[in-house]
Amino acid sequence: VSKIVFAYTKPSSRSEYLINLLKDDFDLTVAASCEEITDILHNSYDSIEALIIDHPADKEDIGRLFAFVEKNNSFMFTLPILILTDPQSMQDDAEFMSDLVMGMIYEGENKKVVLQRIKNTIRFCNSASFDEFSHMLESLPSSIYVKDGNGKYVFCSKPWHHNRKPEDPIRGLTDFDIRKDKGNAQIAFESDQRVIKSGEGATYIIKEDDDEGVEYLQIIKEPLKDEDGKVKGIIAIINNVTDSEILRQELRLKSITDQLTGLYNRFYFEEITKKKRVQENLPLTFISADCDGLKNINDKFGHVAGDRYICLARDLIKAHLPAMSYFFRMGGDEFLAVIPRLSMAEADRLVKEIAEDAQNYKTDRFELKLSVGCYTLTDSNTTVETAVNLSDKAMYEMKKGNR
Repeated sequence: VSKIVFAYTKPSSRSEYLINLLKDDFDLTVAASCEEITDILHNSYDSIEALIIDHPADKEDIGRLFAFVEKNNSFMFTLPILILTDPQSMQDDAEFMSDLVMGMIYEGENKKVVLQRIKNTIRFCNSASFDEFSHMLESLPSSIYVKDGNGKYVFCSKPWHHNRKPEDPIRGLTDFDIRKDKGNAQIAFESDQRVIKSGEGATYIIKEDDDEGVEYLQIIKEPLKDEDGKVKGIIAIINNVTDSEILRQELRLKSITDQLTGLYNRFYFEEITKKKRVQENLPLTFISADCDGLKNINDKFGHVAGDRYICLARDLIKAHLPAMSYFFRMGGDEFLAVIPRLSMAEADRLVKEIAEDAQNYKTDRFELKLSVGCYTLTDSNTTVETAVNLSDKAMYEMKKGNR
């Protein structure tokens, strides 16, 4: 119920008319002097939604009351003033119409008309306050938006340049309507559906790549619920996390790669060979490789040459691996490749090609010697550890022959 203050200096048919008209529909406070109304406003200004003044032209100190209201109004809150008048006073009272005084009520008007005029005045001021608030939100680096229960935009504080036409209004549109990247539009749609269905929030990061460069955006969504707990929409915030996400990716890459060769390390091998991922990629081939004679290279030419020898082995194996392969330096001069959906026959052929091509990898001081072996895992009954051991065993058989 809206709280309204009505000010008059002396009882009249006008004041009696208005009090009887409003008392059942509003939280009505009546003041009989400008001093009294000033005290009321001073104590509860922010909770009052409208002020009605009876025949201001008849009050000597009305200017002081208007000055008080104007001083206490802010860009986020405006107290609307309406004037109660009658045919005899209307001409004089109309002189007070201004940004503060937003309308007039005429004695004898239909109740429904008066109630609606007051509600519209309050609604207009609230809308103006929201408009000011939305302009404030534009200054934030983040974008805040609201969607309805169908995933259509209701409000957005600052559309991103990743929209097809950033300058156009997006109210009533979906992500498919406005986004350049339809993949990210699909991600947004599916996420919205989960939030609306589950009533639980969601957080995720998307990558936007266009003519202006790469950006990573963090989306944080929360459901908007009615009094019965039913989800009626979504409120969300978009944060630009490009710098932190690039740093996170760099740190992640360092944690899973070998510094010398740039290949994946043993830590990442443990991560990607979890049981579920193995089952999804059968037949799964493991190729083990080991540099022959690395100790002699180190002793004769030094460890810098030894590192070069290891990198030659990396270049040789990598040149023959299919695109979907995972390639690891397991330690020292030991390498392991994991190749999804590669048959045993294809694996044997690949090992032979790598071994034969080793003669083409050399420097002015040494040539590459390499032992290679493989094993193909065809069912989930055999463990990864066993498969790697069998691949290593095949490699050591070749090493014996090389000796």
